[in-house]
Amino acid sequence: MSDPPRSPPASRLATPGWLDGRLVLGVLLVLVSVVVGARVLAGADRSQLVWATTGDLAVGSQLAASDLQPVRVRLFDSVDRYLDASGPPPVGYIVRRGIGAGELLPDDALSLPEEGAFRLVTVPLEPGHFPPDLVDEQEVDVWVTPVRTGGAAPIGPAPGPLELSGAQRVLQRVAVATGPPEDSFSSGGTTSPVVVRVREADVGTLLSAMSLGRIDLVRVPRNAEAPVPAVGAS
Repeated sequence: MSDPPRSPPASRLATPGWLDGRLVLGVLLVLVSVVVGARVLAGADRSQLVWATTGDLAVGSQLAASDLQPVRVRLFDSVDRYLDASGPPPVGYIVRRGIGAGELLPDDALSLPEEGAFRLVTVPLEPGHFPPDLVDEQEVDVWVTPVRTGGAAPIGPAPGPLELSGAQRVLQRVAVATGPPEDSFSSGGTTSPVVVRVREADVGTLLSAMSLGRIDLVRVPRNAEAPVPAVGAS
C-alpha cells in the first residue's frame, strides 16, 4: 500500500525588516514629498512687512508714531515702492502728497523735515465760499475771482501768473491746518479765518491772489486723481 500524498508546506509571510528595499523606498518618497512641499510653501510666501497709515494724512503733515502701523502684504515687483516696516517708523518726516487711511506708505511721498519748507498762511473767507463742514487736515483747492469795480479791472499788472478777470485755480491740494472757528460770524464779522499749509514757493502766489479778490476753498475728495498743475505750479 502506497503512502498518502503529503500536503505542501504552508507559506508564511516574512516579517519585513528595516533593510527591505520597498520599505526604504517608501520612506524616502515620503521624506522627499515633505521637503519639496515645505520648499514650495516657503517660496510661495513672498509677503513683505511695510508701513500703512492709520488715518488720513494731508499734504505737509508731519508723521507721528500713531499715524503708522505695520502690515504684511504681497507686493511682488512693487516692493521697492513702499517703506519697509522691519525698521523704525519714519517719525518726523513730512508728507508730500495726500494719503488716505489704510493706504500703504509710498517711499516717494515723504521728505525730510528740512526739505518740507511749508508755511502757514491765514486766509480770510467770506460766508458761503468754503465748505460748511471744513475741518483740520482736509485738502482743498484755492480759487480766486478778481474783483471788478465799475466793470474795470484792477489797476496795475497781474501779480505773477494770475489773470485780472475770471475765476481761476491758484493752488491745488492744499492742506487745512486750522479750520474756521465755529462762531466766526456770530459776532458780526464778515470773514472767517482759515489757516492753510502751503509750500514756501507758493506763499507769494497765494498772497497775490488774496489781494486780487474773493478767495474760495473747494474741498478735494479723498482718493481723487492727481490734478492738472495749478496756476504758477512748476
